[in-house]
Amino acid sequence: MAQSAPTHVIDVESEISCPADKMYDLLKNQLTQLPVIFPEIYKNAQVLEGDGKSLGSVRRWTYVIHHTSDEILVVDEKLTEVDDEKRALTLSVVGGDLLKTHKRFDVRVVVNQKGTGSVVKWHIIFEKVDENDPHPDPYLEIFDNIHKKFEQHFHK
Repeated sequence: MAQSAPTHVIDVESEISCPADKMYDLLKNQLTQLPVIFPEIYKNAQVLEGDGKSLGSVRRWTYVIHHTSDEILVVDEKLTEVDDEKRALTLSVVGGDLLKTHKRFDVRVVVNQKGTGSVVKWHIIFEKVDENDPHPDPYLEIFDNIHKKFEQHFHK
């Protein structure tokens, strides 16, 4: 009987000065603005199904990870969890380049209030196709920078 690949979880957490409700709103409702706010990574965002903000919506991202290669990558992700009370979103990769090396690739982001600012925690839950495939650490760095870019944008 074939063994299934183990599921891995990696995460990053950062404190920011933006209030939690505002940051969650930016992540939930304005994520498709990333090519404008973070053009050095995100080249295009396209809504394929739904409105791009609600449960079941599918978005296509065109992006580059500079320190691994300058290859343009494409990924389709589906919004599989929206929990406004907990300020949590889960995005599941349903197509594109990441599925060449990952059987599963989910991203969960949770925003919690801390004082007048917030704590943003990103989790990547993944299974590799082959254990020798690359670890998705570069994505943590990108996700950690998303809220920083939104925070800069928010303070303009």
